[in-house]
Amino acid sequence: MEPTILKRPDHNVSRKNISSAAIKVLYRLKDEGCTAYIAGGGVRDLLLNRNPKDFDVATDATPEQLRKMFKNCRLVGRRFRLAHILFRGEIIETATFRAPVPEDETIHSDNTFRTGEEGMVMRDNVFGTPEEDALRRDFTVNALFYNIADFSIIDYAGGLDDLKKKIIRVIGDPDTRFAEDPVRMIRAARFAGTLGFEIEKEAYDSICRNKDKLASAASSRMYEEVQKLFFCGHAKAVFQWLERTGLLHPMFHDFSHWLDEDKARQGWVIQTLEQMDRWRKANLRVHPGVLFALPFGEYHEFLIQQLIDKGSSPHDATRNAVQGHLRGMCENVRVPKQVIYQVCDIMANQSRFQKTQGKRPQRFMQTKGFLDAFLYFKFSAKVHNRNQELLEFWTNLRQQKVKKAE
Repeated sequence: MEPTILKRPDHNVSRKNISSAAIKVLYRLKDEGCTAYIAGGGVRDLLLNRNPKDFDVATDATPEQLRKMFKNCRLVGRRFRLAHILFRGEIIETATFRAPVPEDETIHSDNTFRTGEEGMVMRDNVFGTPEEDALRRDFTVNALFYNIADFSIIDYAGGLDDLKKKIIRVIGDPDTRFAEDPVRMIRAARFAGTLGFEIEKEAYDSICRNKDKLASAASSRMYEEVQKLFFCGHAKAVFQWLERTGLLHPMFHDFSHWLDEDKARQGWVIQTLEQMDRWRKANLRVHPGVLFALPFGEYHEFLIQQLIDKGSSPHDATRNAVQGHLRGMCENVRVPKQVIYQVCDIMANQSRFQKTQGKRPQRFMQTKGFLDAFLYFKFSAKVHNRNQELLEFWTNLRQQKVKKAE
């Protein structure tokens, strides 16, 4: 298959918009006689005049060759053997071109290729050509290459046309590709929401059919994806795609059913995601504890009140409700214990904002979890129009503390 090639005068991608670390890796590979491309989302974003969050390199050099070539190289992964080339403050992920999923996997050892019972790829270290690698990728808009040798854009999968049409299209049969890696369904929703694209109808229908396959995805990968969803800068739009495709149910089973019981409950979720989008656009860092406390906050408050109504103390109700929900969610999304404890502290600390007498406020403000708890308190006060006097008290107290520090 002959690729579509855009020569340098015919596209907008410039080396000045690519990180200096990625450029160093590309030129070192080129000087060693290797083929070296910027691959995937970095090329897509540059063509769309967006700032890529990272740059991935694809090459015909094997992982072992890369390790010998770069002293600052570390090989990672078993399922996909990758090279992380380390620079100060940046990692350039470098992968060897991969071949198609073999029809007869028995010709390969378990160390190179293996699938699970339902077709999910468990290990994939069979190397191939640039064309084979492009056609192995998930979506056409992620299968574009930037060639450092002549500064051209190479397209084997029709990604350039789909960029123009603003479509997320699966490469190959969607049912097969989602069976190989169910997380691709979430990625489709994330890319559609982030880029403002539509999901192509065949892929959309396949997601709706296959959404329950997410149960077989690695829970650690799901946690990584959920963090990306919450803090991609377009969390509201992504949430709407997750809801439309039905992906919310296998991701957050109990929570999604609670939302379905009363659609008005989505108001809190939408406003939290809008707030996260504002933080992301302002380049503010938010702790994972806050990322998980805010969207699920109203649901946690509902669960806490249920336990209090049954006779639990507020303290026990808070701990049991939050930990019960998040630990139960770990079957699908493995939330780290530290994050669960942080969410518990945020919710448990809400009652401390009611206590404004004596030295309690000053002591509370000096605790490690105060700021995260205050972010939640401030947000919930504004959304529900409650505790306005308390909010004013704590806001003034914090301002006084800042002035004293100055």
